[in-house]
Amino acid sequence: MTLSIDFDPVAFTLGGFAVRWYGLTALAAIALAVVLVRRGAVRAGVPTAVVDDGAIWVGVAALVGGRALYIVQNELPDLAIHPLHALAIWHGGLSFYGGLVAGLIVLWLFARRRGLAFGRAADLVAPAAAAGQAVGHIGCLIGGDSYGLPSDGPLAIVYRNAGAMAPQGIPLHPTQLYEALALAGLAAVLWVGRGRLGAIGPGAIAATYLLANAAIRFGLFFLRDDLVVAGGLKVTQLIAIAIAVGALTWLVALRRPGRLPRLAEVRT
Repeated sequence: MTLSIDFDPVAFTLGGFAVRWYGLTALAAIALAVVLVRRGAVRAGVPTAVVDDGAIWVGVAALVGGRALYIVQNELPDLAIHPLHALAIWHGGLSFYGGLVAGLIVLWLFARRRGLAFGRAADLVAPAAAAGQAVGHIGCLIGGDSYGLPSDGPLAIVYRNAGAMAPQGIPLHPTQLYEALALAGLAAVLWVGRGRLGAIGPGAIAATYLLANAAIRFGLFFLRDDLVVAGGLKVTQLIAIAIAVGALTWLVALRRPGRLPRLAEVRT
C-alpha cells in the first residue's frame, strides 16, 4: 500500500510569515511534554513552578543543541552565504542527539541549582520526552523531513508537494511514521511502568528511555539515506551505540544495594 502525501509544509501565513506544520507540531510536542512532566511532578511533590522554569531552560537548550549539531553535520558551508539560516528551525532540521545532549547537560545543571536529584528529575522527563518526540515526528512526516530510503515494500509513502523536503514521486520508507509509533509505544510503557522502574533506583526510567530510544534509532537508520562512516554504520548509529552503553552502565549501577536518594528538598 502506497500512501500519497500532498500537504503543503506551510500550514498558513500570518502577517507575511509562513507558519509551517513542522513548527506547529514542535510546539504541540513541547506542550504535551510539559503537561506530562507537570503531572509526574505533582505525584513526586515537586512544585509545578519549578517544572515550568526547568521546561524553559531545558527546552531552549534542546532546540539550540539540536539545531547546532544539524547545521554542523549538514549545512555548515551554507552559513557563509546565509548565516541567519541557522535560526530557521521552523523549516526543519534538528539533530535529535544534539538536542538530547544539550538538554541533559542543562537538566543536570538545573537540578543541581534547585536541589533535585538528577536521576529523579530525569525520570520525570523521560516518558514526556518520548511522547513529545512521537508528536514531533508527525511534523517530519508532513514536511518530508527525515525521510527514508526508496521502498518497494507493502507500506511506502510518496510526496507530491514541491515544498516537501523529500524527493518527489518516489515510494519511500515512512521512517517518520515508524519512529512516531515506536516512540508512542515507548512513552506508554514508561508511563505505565514508571512505578516498577522507579523502584529500581533514581534514573532507571531515564536510563530505560535512553536504551530503548537508542535501539529504535539504531534500527531505523538502516532505512535512512545517511552517510556510512564505519563498519557499515552511520554516525547516528554509532552515537546510538554509545548512548546504549551509557544507559546500560547506568542501569547496572542502580542495581547495587544501598539506600536510594530521595527527590530532595526543592529550592523554589
